[in-house]
Amino acid sequence: MIKQDIKSSFAFTLVETIVVLMLASLILVAVLGVYGRMRVNAVTILDRLQQNRLQAEILQKIAEDIDRLAAPGFEATINFQNKLDNGYRSARLVLRNSYYGNNDKKDVYEEIEWRSSYDPQYDTLKLYHMHGGLNVEDKVLGVDPDEPKYIPVAGGVTHFELKAQQGETILGAWASETLPKAVRIGISFALPQELDDGSVGVPEEAISFRTVAIDRTRLIPYQFIKKKFDLPEEEDPNDLSDDTDPNALIQDQIDDENEPKDNENADDK
Repeated sequence: MIKQDIKSSFAFTLVETIVVLMLASLILVAVLGVYGRMRVNAVTILDRLQQNRLQAEILQKIAEDIDRLAAPGFEATINFQNKLDNGYRSARLVLRNSYYGNNDKKDVYEEIEWRSSYDPQYDTLKLYHMHGGLNVEDKVLGVDPDEPKYIPVAGGVTHFELKAQQGETILGAWASETLPKAVRIGISFALPQELDDGSVGVPEEAISFRTVAIDRTRLIPYQFIKKKFDLPEEEDPNDLSDDTDPNALIQDQIDDENEPKDNENADDK
């Protein structure tokens, strides 16, 4: 009888079991909530890093195309234009290298085009890249020069704009046969929002920009203009403040040192 009472004292009651299960379920729910929030934050950070990296890679690829096709010594042209496409800033960039064949006929040696087009499925822009001409990108398969293929590069683009810098002037289109001094490219995947002026668009801080200099090896004319600054006259530290002879000062010091000795010799006598 006594052993049975001892065994029953170490057993859990139904109430204690229910309390333990409730506490365990509360702890489990809290842990799962923290894990879910950490997972959402991690996914958000990775998405932002991925978008920034994609923007940087696209800007780098466009800059490489401009540097290669707009090299000195080639018949190169750069043309671009911007437009509004279903509320999004859209642009089209055409890089073209030409050569003179038979009968001095000008033909296209290499042509690259970057353009954005509205994608109704996702209500955003899609960026395309085209490489045509005789100098094809794929040397093995090749492409038909008359029917080049537009390859989609990225979707979800909400801003794609180009501007030319000519001196102090910023131009939104370039159709000249001459090359501009620089091209500024802007691209973004951020969602449009209401701006300070009341319009709807992508804020400037959410756009990645890159300025590409055309023909970096060109000579930039520079003229040095000599200007005289009115500075206060400084005194030469080697000049003495007065006309005292330094040799005379040294001789006076020697006489002062010898004078006490002469007085002591006179007292001894």
